[in-house]
Amino acid sequence: MHELTEEALVAASVDVTWREFTVAGRLTEWFWPPRFETTAVVELRELGRWEVRSAPADLAVEGQVLTVGAPRTLRLAWRWAGEEHSTDVEITLEAAADASTRVIVRHSGFATQEERDQHIEGWSSCLQRLIDRHGGPPGEHL
Repeated sequence: MHELTEEALVAASVDVTWREFTVAGRLTEWFWPPRFETTAVVELRELGRWEVRSAPADLAVEGQVLTVGAPRTLRLAWRWAGEEHSTDVEITLEAAADASTRVIVRHSGFATQEERDQHIEGWSSCLQRLIDRHGGPPGEHL
């Protein structure tokens, strides 16, 4: 099985960044590009739903919450709509300098290297939207 780790430094506190991943209304504002008209459902409890959908893109992640360690860790069973195979996503938030947060995404369980590589690009662009949402890298928005 293949895995990836992507990181981002976000100019927001751990508590604010936690809400970006765990409050459906906030998640829809940045997770995918605006043209995707994203909707989300977040049930922040073990075995709750964590879903992100786009009707225009005909795309959906039908995740399930595996563990909640508020406000530092969130682990999800990640499955694309229409697929049977699920992977494992662990999101870790660490306090960093200047009241910023280091976001670490570990995504494992990919069947192929190609599948993993596609997710590297996806997570990279997703996390960049989160950075941009908070004014860019810490120290550059002053």
